[in-house]
Amino acid sequence: MPVSRPLAVGVAVSLLAGFAALGALGVGASTAASGSTTTSTTTTTLAPERAQPGWTVASRSRRGVMVDYRNVIVGATTFRAVRLRARTTLLRWHVGSTDPNLAARAPRDAGSAIDWATEGRPGVVAVFNGGFKQAAGAGGSVADGLTLAPILAGRMTIALNAAGQWSMGRWGSANFPPRGFAVVSLRQNLGALVWNARPTVAALSANWRQWGDTLGGVPAVARSGLGVDARGNLVYVATMQPTLPGPLARALVAAGAVMGMELDINPYWPILGAPFTPLHRPGPMPVQLPMSEHSPTIYETGWQRDFFVALAEPSSWTCRWTGPGVTSSRTPQPQPLRLAGLGCRTQTPTTTVAPGTTTTAPSATTTTNPS
Repeated sequence: MPVSRPLAVGVAVSLLAGFAALGALGVGASTAASGSTTTSTTTTTLAPERAQPGWTVASRSRRGVMVDYRNVIVGATTFRAVRLRARTTLLRWHVGSTDPNLAARAPRDAGSAIDWATEGRPGVVAVFNGGFKQAAGAGGSVADGLTLAPILAGRMTIALNAAGQWSMGRWGSANFPPRGFAVVSLRQNLGALVWNARPTVAALSANWRQWGDTLGGVPAVARSGLGVDARGNLVYVATMQPTLPGPLARALVAAGAVMGMELDINPYWPILGAPFTPLHRPGPMPVQLPMSEHSPTIYETGWQRDFFVALAEPSSWTCRWTGPGVTSSRTPQPQPLRLAGLGCRTQTPTTTVAPGTTTTAPSATTTTNPS
């Protein structure tokens, strides 16, 4: 069963009509678990995303926690887990400068560097690496409606819509992508590492070669993975210690994933970063993958491989950031972000400036409603 990010907004009937019905996205269970409600009024106060024992808060807004992180230990291996809360963040996918092919045709907002002109508006709250090179044949990809490599049936896929909501599942399986989920970008990478909250038989198999070519042909290498938990939150897990697919799958499960997929492997490619306050321009990202060969700031200026960028949703529950969507899967269609919803305001959120320390931001100063 595919798992989707629940709608982080849509608390008014009129607003829900403009977004998409919860049932159409197939996220009713996740939304109910997160505490979202629908009413006939135009404004409401929802329960914020709360800190959870065992996780350290990296950043938060008036909606609550945006990004948190922890270490997960499986055997002798320590994994870094970073979680994006579904109700407070959105996600976008970028191509690399050299991979996949046709990357030069992708719009700037999906190009090889963070697009500060549009992604800097909401603020960057996390970045992390994508999947295998296109030549590996691990699956297809679509960026802003541009098909870079053919999408393959049965491959694990993370799908993104214009609002940066995500859904994960096996491509072509029942209810995936969810009915009404208007796909803008797709990234596939091999089969399932985790399914129904358990490592798959393939993940635990002695045939580790099915999980990618390793540097030097050795079984245990640095690995990264991506999963979705029961509340629709996105979980990235990685280690630079040599490991096998099985421990990576177990680490995803330990971090809460009910389904998961492998991302890139081998020492040169796993890269992770998260700041303590949303970045509106290049800046430090202190939450990182220990022993990574690259600083996550490499994504600020351009990188050769694909990667993901997580952004902060507006502080108001009745607003969201969204792009225009796509009308064709054959041509690239830029997705500049704009505020949409009721009484949207340009706000500086309350953020964590250090683990366990918060500052209260000033109230809104500029009112906009571009919808």
